[in-house]
Amino acid sequence: MKTTYTVHVGNIGQVHSGQNRAEAFLHFAEYVSQSKTNYGRAAGEDVVIMLNGQPLREHIGTLSQSRQD
Repeated sequence: MKTTYTVHVGNIGQVHSGQNRAEAFLHFAEYVSQSKTNYGRAAGEDVVIMLNGQPLREHIGTLSQSRQD
């Protein structure tokens, strides 16, 4: 079975899929930055990086945080 990393952004959907871990984490970091700085379509959104469909790391955006309050 091949190792597949995917990155998902709340309202955008899947923004990356590939086998290179470093590249996947670069995409994850970029979208987390956009979420935290309220920039572009990823502003305030959740960002998740997954390995073979299982979450590795998750950023909870301000939009989700405000819904929980």
